Amino acid sequence: MFEGNLLKNVRYYGAYQLLYVVVVLILTSIGAFFHFLLDHEISIVESWLHNNHWEILIVGKLASLFLINRWFKVRLYQLKSIRELIKELVRWPEPKAIIISFFMIASYLSLSGVVYTGQNLGYWYYHLASFLGLFLFFGIEFIVIAYLDDVLNQKEQPNMAWLSVFYTVLFTVGFRLSVPDYYELLPYVVLCFSSLMYLSGKSFKSWSNVVCFLVVFVAPMGSLFGMDPVWGDDFSPFRVKTKLNLAFLAAIWMVSFCYYKYRDQIVISTRKLLR
Repeated sequence: MFEGNLLKNVRYYGAYQLLYVVVVLILTSIGAFFHFLLDHEISIVESWLHNNHWEILIVGKLASLFLINRWFKVRLYQLKSIRELIKELVRWPEPKAIIISFFMIASYLSLSGVVYTGQNLGYWYYHLASFLGLFLFFGIEFIVIAYLDDVLNQKEQPNMAWLSVFYTVLFTVGFRLSVPDYYELLPYVVLCFSSLMYLSGKSFKSWSNVVCFLVVFVAPMGSLFGMDPVWGDDFSPFRVKTKLNLAFLAAIWMVSFCYYKYRDQIVISTRKLLR
């Protein structure tokens, strides 16, 4: 069940998450250190770390991706660049992925309700930073996953179901160690990541589906509607009245992915009945 290639993928992805957490801790410590040198109060340090947390996280992700890439370049002679890999993965998303993304955001907003917070409308930089932060935070994860598949699985493909489970666990641990869950959005974040794992398809390389889901659902929900795991609704122009519990989220996800998986069969069966 846990063959060698599976463990190799898990080990390298775990190393990437470890590097990411270490880099985030180093950057956070450096920022706090210079503030203390300037005799700033602890409240100022905490405010700076909070307001700049997305930038720290993305730098941590990019630095870890760079270090993993350099490691493989040292050990391998023939290796695709990250740019070449991204070019191969960029295509138009599947229609089913587009429909699911819009269904997800419409379902969540209609079930939870939306409140307008006019005082946050002027925080346009934070809206943009949240949108790009969420997009890059999840997007870099799938560049790493596709990159590991391209490097490690050329001869043997591991069990993708087990690999998805291990990746989700490692992502959750890395997220929890780098982002304090002040807003209790960990289940939401994990379900977003799990959805992206499923949409990324065989070998996790349906990058266009991942981009679609991030742009339509994950990033707008964070930047505009307060489902930001780092800032919550501190800067968003809208917020949801009620954060849906795990049961509601699971129900929305289940309906969406049943459609994703069985849409073609349903359409064919309906056409046969109409004849």
